[in-house]
Amino acid sequence: MTPIPADRLVPARPKSGRITGHPLPRTEFAALRRQLDDLHAGTGAAVALAGEPGIGKTTLISALAAQGRAHTLTVVAATGRTGTGPPVVVGTEPTLVLLDDVHLLDTAHRDQMQLLIELTTTAPVLLVLAYRDRQLSRGAAAVLSRAAARGQLTQHRLGPLDLGQTRELLGDRPDLTRLHAEGDGNPLYLQLLAAADTEAMTDAHLILLGELAELADRELRVAQAAAVLRTPGSAELLAAVAELDVTETLSALDTLTELDLMRPVQLLPRFAFRHDVVRRFVYAQIGPSQRLAAHRRVETELLARGAPVIQRAHHIARALDTGRPEQLPVLIDAARSTMHDAPADALEWLESALQVLPEGDDRWYEAQVLALRAQLLRGGRCDVQQLVHTFLPRAVRIPGGDFSSTMAVAVRVRRIQGRHAEASVLIREGLAALRGTHPCAPSTAVAMHTELAALALDRLDQEAARLNAREAATIARQHGDRLGEAAAVAQMAMAHLLAADSDAADRAADIAADLVDTTPDSSVVTNLPALYLVGATEDALHRFTEAQRHLSRGADEARRTGQRFILPAILTSLGAVELQRGLLDRAGRTLEEAAELLEPEGTSTARASVAALLALVRYWQDSDREAAAVIALGDQALALVRDQGPAEDAIVPCLLADLLIKVAEPERGRRLILDALGGPEMPRIAPPNRSRWYEALSTAALRMGDTRDASRWVDLAEASVRNLSVSRQGFLMRARMRLYAARGETSPALADAEQAVECFAGRGLDLDLCRTMAAAGTVLVDAGRTDDARAWLGRAAALAEQCGSARLVDRVRRQQSRLVPDTSTRGGDPLAVLTERERQIADLVSRGMTSVEVAHGLFLSVRTVDTHLGRIYRKLGVSNRASLARAMLRSHPTALAGEPR
Repeated sequence: MTPIPADRLVPARPKSGRITGHPLPRTEFAALRRQLDDLHAGTGAAVALAGEPGIGKTTLISALAAQGRAHTLTVVAATGRTGTGPPVVVGTEPTLVLLDDVHLLDTAHRDQMQLLIELTTTAPVLLVLAYRDRQLSRGAAAVLSRAAARGQLTQHRLGPLDLGQTRELLGDRPDLTRLHAEGDGNPLYLQLLAAADTEAMTDAHLILLGELAELADRELRVAQAAAVLRTPGSAELLAAVAELDVTETLSALDTLTELDLMRPVQLLPRFAFRHDVVRRFVYAQIGPSQRLAAHRRVETELLARGAPVIQRAHHIARALDTGRPEQLPVLIDAARSTMHDAPADALEWLESALQVLPEGDDRWYEAQVLALRAQLLRGGRCDVQQLVHTFLPRAVRIPGGDFSSTMAVAVRVRRIQGRHAEASVLIREGLAALRGTHPCAPSTAVAMHTELAALALDRLDQEAARLNAREAATIARQHGDRLGEAAAVAQMAMAHLLAADSDAADRAADIAADLVDTTPDSSVVTNLPALYLVGATEDALHRFTEAQRHLSRGADEARRTGQRFILPAILTSLGAVELQRGLLDRAGRTLEEAAELLEPEGTSTARASVAALLALVRYWQDSDREAAAVIALGDQALALVRDQGPAEDAIVPCLLADLLIKVAEPERGRRLILDALGGPEMPRIAPPNRSRWYEALSTAALRMGDTRDASRWVDLAEASVRNLSVSRQGFLMRARMRLYAARGETSPALADAEQAVECFAGRGLDLDLCRTMAAAGTVLVDAGRTDDARAWLGRAAALAEQCGSARLVDRVRRQQSRLVPDTSTRGGDPLAVLTERERQIADLVSRGMTSVEVAHGLFLSVRTVDTHLGRIYRKLGVSNRASLARAMLRSHPTALAGEPR
C-alpha cells in the first residue's frame, strides 16, 4: 500500500458526525507537539492514545494532522474501521502516520502495525495510534504491550475535560456545572446533554445513531429493553422485556459488551449501558407505543418477582393502567419512600397519580401534600400558602407524618431563603393547627423549635435562641433523632457564641459534629439542613477545616439526591470558608455553582451574598489593574440586596465596603459599614463578629490620614473580643499592628503582627495569614529592617502563590523589589528574582510557546499566565518575548540548546 495524500486521508473516512472544535487534551497535545518538533529534526516515535468513546481521541488526531501539515510534513492516515489496515510508509522524508480505531483492526493487519512501530526506531516516522481500550483485541493489546515494554511505544490515556474546558466547549451557561458533572467531562456526552432541551440533531447524536445502526435486530431489542429498565438488569429480566429467550439475550449481551455499548456490572450478574447519557439516547429512539408496552412488561415482571414498590413505580408512572387502581397506592408509597433520595422521581410518580385520583379523595390530598414536599426539596417554585389555606383545614384527613413533615420542610425552605416573616407565620399557624388535629410528629417539633432558634439568632435574641435550641435537642434526644439533635446543638453553640462564651460554643460544636459524623449518608439525606447548620456554625466559630468537611459532604449529598433547596445555601457557606482558607480557585468554582442555581429563582438576598463573595474572590485573584471590574461586581450585589428594603442583609454592604477601603475609596466604605451595622456600636451584628469590621474602619481611617479615629476603632475592636479566646483576636491584632506602624512604632507593630499570624494560622485562615505577613513585611521594609523584611515577605510570597492570589503576589513582589539584593542567596543569577512558577513560565515562553499553550501545559488560565508574564518582564527589565528569550539565554547559555523554538 502506498502513502495517500493527507488532504484526502485526514480525516480519513470520517466517523459519522465527528465532533469538531472542542478543547484538546492539554498534556497529551503538548507532548505530541514536542514529538512533531523532534520529527521535523529527524527523530521518530510511536504514541498510543487510549480512552473512552467520545473522549477526544479522533479530535486530537485531526488537530495533530493540521499541525503536521503546518510543519510541511508528509501526513498519512487510515482507520481500522475501513478494514484496509495500516498504511505502508516508504521513504526517508519525515512522515506523520495516524491510525485511528485500532480496536477495529482485523487480525491480518496486526503485523503491519507492529512493523510500523518498529520503523519509528530507525526512520523519521511519528506513528500515532488511537483506540478504545475496552474494545482492543487480545492480539492488538499484545502487540502494543510488547512495544511499550521494549521502550518503542509511549502510551497516553485521555482523561475528561475540566470545568474550564467544558465551558469552552458549551459556552458560559447557567447549568454548566451540573452538565459537567452529569457528563463526566466527556465531550460526546456533554454535547448530548446540552442539546437535550432542543430538537436539533447534533454531531454527537449522529455518532450514537451510527453505533445503533450497526446493531442487528436482536441486539437492538436487548439494548432498548435495557434503556427502558433504567437500572442494571439481569439477562432473564432483559429477555422478558425484549421478548426473547434467555440464550438469545445472552448472545446479544455478548455482542453489546464487545461493542462497549453495554457493560457488566461489577460483582453482579447485571448489565448496564456504558453511561446513562447513552441509555437516555437509546430510550429516546424508541417509539411511544413500544415504550408503553415495554414499561408494562417490566412492571408485570417486577410484580411477579416481588420487587420493591420503588422499582415498580417508575414503570407504572410511565405506563399507568387506569384499569388497575391498585397501582395508585404503589406510586404514593414509593414516592414517600424515595422522597429524600430522589425528590424529582417522587414528584414524577405523584403527578402521575394525581392525573387519575379524583379531587377531594383522601388519597388525592395525601398525594398533593407529598408532591408539595417533593417540589420544595428539589428547589422548585410552589405555593407554600396553599399548604396553610388549602390543606391545613383538612390535615386530619392526611397521615400526620406526611403533613407535619411537609410543614417542617416548608419552614426550613423559607428561612434558608431569607424569608423570615413567612417562616414565622408557617411555624405559628402550623403548630396551632396540628395541636388541634393530631399530635405533632417529634421530628417536626424538633425542626420547628430549631427553626425558631435560627430566627431568634437572626434577631440576635440569644435567650430565645438558647431556649428553643435546648427544647429541640431534648425532644430529639428522647426520640433518637441524631440529626435533629445535631442541628439543635449547633444552634445552641451559636447562642453561646452570641453570649461571647466561646468555650461553651466549642463544646457544643464538638457534640454536633460527632452526631453527624457517626450518621451514615443514607440517614443524613433525610435532614441535610442539619449538616448545613453544623457546617455554618463551625464557620462562625472559625473551625474552618471541620466546616469545609461537613459542608462539602452536604453539597455532595444534595447534588446526588437532587435536593436543590438546600444546595445554594450550602455552597455559599462552603465558598466563604474556602475563600477564608485561601483556596481561591476552589472558592470561585463553588460560588459560581451557587450563582448558577440561584439565577432562575433565588432571592435577591441570596444572589447578593454570592455576588459579594465572588467579588472578593476575584479581587484577590486579579492584579491591581483590574480592581474597577471587581468593584462593579460588588455594586451589583449591593443593588440586589437593597431591593429588599429596610430588612437588607448587613453582610453584603460590609463586604463591598471592605473592597472599597482596599481600593482607595475609604470614606464610602466607612459609610457603608456604619449604615449597615447601625452605627459605631454595631447593634445589627453579633459581638464576636464585630472586630473584623472595626479593623476595616480603622484601616479606612488610616487611609484618610486620621490616626486618632483609627485608634478609636481599635479600642472598640478590643472591647468586642474581650471575652473571647485569644485565637479569635487576629483582626484586632492586625488593626493594632497597622496603627502602631502608622505611628512609626515598629517593635510593637511587629509584636502584634506575630500574634495575629499565630491567630490566623491556628484557625486555618490562610488568606488573612498571608495578608498579615505581607503587611508586616512592608512595615519592616519601611523601617529599614531588610533581613527581617526578607524573611516575612518570603513566607508571604510562598503563601500568596499557594492561595492563587495574583494581587498579593504583586503586592509582596513590589515590597521585595525595595530590598537590597541578597547576593548570598542569589549567587549573581539575574533569574533569582523569579519565583519557581515564574521561572517555569519564562522558560516555556522563551522556547516559543504562546500563552495559550503554556496555560494548557501547566493547567493554568491564560489570564494567570499573562499576569505572571507581566511580572517577569518587570523583574528582568525586558519588554517582549524576544528580549525575554535573550535574557534567559544569557543567564543559562545551555538551557535552550537543542530545544525547539
